[in-house]
Amino acid sequence: MLAGLHHVTCVCSDAQRTVEFYRDGLGFSLVKKTVNFDDPHSYHLYFGDEVGSPGTLMTFFEWPRAEPGRLGRGTLESVTLRTPSVTFECEGEDPDGLRLRLVPGETPAVLEVTAIGNPPLYAGLVDADAPLRFGEPSDETALIGPGTTHHVAWRAANDAEQAVWLQRLAEVGLRPTPVQDRTYFRSIYFRLPDGILFEIATDGPGFLVDEPADSLGELLSLPPWLESERSTLERELAPIH
Repeated sequence: MLAGLHHVTCVCSDAQRTVEFYRDGLGFSLVKKTVNFDDPHSYHLYFGDEVGSPGTLMTFFEWPRAEPGRLGRGTLESVTLRTPSVTFECEGEDPDGLRLRLVPGETPAVLEVTAIGNPPLYAGLVDADAPLRFGEPSDETALIGPGTTHHVAWRAANDAEQAVWLQRLAEVGLRPTPVQDRTYFRSIYFRLPDGILFEIATDGPGFLVDEPADSLGELLSLPPWLESERSTLERELAPIH
């Protein structure tokens, strides 16, 4: 059963503003500044604990020209974060309107997600004690954009465990993607019948494969197959400080 969160990926409209909120405001570390591997001309930012441990990660695609997102079927209602920046549990929003529940704690992490979905569809896939809750159902389909989640990723310890999931998902008709190499982990994706996109990501190899721990997130990290485009991408992407 899917039992542990690996990361939650959301959409923002302004990378710099998002860094200021999550790094400077909530105390997360910017552990990787890279690009969306499926759309390399836009940022993909990873926030987590100091080394980007699975389960601590909030990630963001930057879509600067997209319409604001809208909650509905196929997205998460809110994300619960642990952060040293609050002293009591409270609710809030990030600069794009993403709904957050904030819980005090020394180490930043993602604690729980609340889905706008159909709970019976998750039986047999997600453990009853997993950090997944359900909000009020909606007849309206979500519009994915700034201020909404894009997908939620669950942990697989290694490639072998992920391969078991790949076979199982195919057998039950959920049509998982082939394994995608995301440099810092390997991923498969599938969509639930209620529209929510799930990812199953391996714990390794982690964020230290291309940067030392003491300078994580400082420079633009690119996979080997995009290195030839580095000068173009660095010119196109607005600097983040």
